[in-house]
Amino acid sequence: MRFRGVALSITLAAGLVAPGQTVKPPQEPRYDPTTIIEVLATVTDLREVPRGSPLAGVHLAVKTDKEALDAYVAPADFLKEMGVSFVKGDRIQIVGSKLKFGDGPLVLVREVRKQNSTLYLRDQNGTPYWPSSEKGRT
Repeated sequence: MRFRGVALSITLAAGLVAPGQTVKPPQEPRYDPTTIIEVLATVTDLREVPRGSPLAGVHLAVKTDKEALDAYVAPADFLKEMGVSFVKGDRIQIVGSKLKFGDGPLVLVREVRKQNSTLYLRDQNGTPYWPSSEKGRT
């Protein structure tokens, strides 16, 4: 009896996605002007999410005095066009919308300050300044 119940549970769980069905990828989070944060942080890592993936573009892993965050900056092509790059150890100030995405906190960056320069990425409502044809528009 005990094994039948386990087998039934596994069968029911496996049956949630029928053959031929596709699982929808997670939706990209949307900028929320009500969740704005402004923090000083240190870049601990950087990565580029490939086109076609949610939040495609440049992400910075940053550490503040309180927590670690994933900061989505912009599509890589846009940053290259602007002549902007980041390296581990950069001290930056970010302003953006802090949300939960995946396993942890994510900031959709509106502006980033590095040394004496400020890069504006979005308007006050979160609309990106990069062309809408680029992937990772969120």
